[in-house]
Amino acid sequence: MHIAICDDNGADRKQMERLLKRESDKRADTTGVLYVDSYGNTQALLKNPLLYDIFYIDMCHTPGVSVFDIIEKLGQAGSLAPIVLCCSEKNYREQDFSAKAYSEKIFFLDKPIKQEELSSTIDKTLELKQYAPTLIELRDEDGTIYVKEEEILYAIAKGKAILVTMKDGSTKSVRTELHNLYSQWSANHDSFLPPMANYILNCRYITKMTLTGAQMIDGKKFMLSRISQDYAHEIMAHLRAKTESENLFGRI
Repeated sequence: MHIAICDDNGADRKQMERLLKRESDKRADTTGVLYVDSYGNTQALLKNPLLYDIFYIDMCHTPGVSVFDIIEKLGQAGSLAPIVLCCSEKNYREQDFSAKAYSEKIFFLDKPIKQEELSSTIDKTLELKQYAPTLIELRDEDGTIYVKEEEILYAIAKGKAILVTMKDGSTKSVRTELHNLYSQWSANHDSFLPPMANYILNCRYITKMTLTGAQMIDGKKFMLSRISQDYAHEIMAHLRAKTESENLFGRI
């Protein structure tokens, strides 16, 4: 588990680091080591927020910084991790977070923080982590983004780079081999068609299969061999069955 502390009180930040070190030692042989990054400002925290499984935040002494803004920016970055607001000079419980889509993942701790209460938030995070989607890393010279499987339409090799097209029409150029990319994606997701020539398709977004290939939801067409078409049909059938099963489970 990766943990971020963001606290503009240096003494409190060091104390939280010590508490988490004890927690990590206690869990090393069971749920695993806790990796902790500690920040005194939000700019550093927000450079790579999708790395973290939980955030512990208290920003009382920095003018112009609001926990509402931090939560908003974490959400905009795509973070799904719980946020623990540590109450000291500010009692964050008194603030209204109900309008935030993120509100169900906001928790509170009172300072000075007790070890058993801290441990409880780690337990809750581990529980939530079981159901969190596995994100896909897309890295290029401009930085790294993390996306959900269902955000990707297809990837096309372009020279020494691969252009990944997203469902919203945006693109990301990554430098790797197509087979390496497929290996990374397919490790946790079963919707991608193995590389055919110079592309990978997300079969959940195939709208039509023809005698020679497939058409995606954005209208783009790809040539596929007969074997690849058969495999695409298998993946699509599996995805439909999976969706029907999830819908049925949701109704029970």
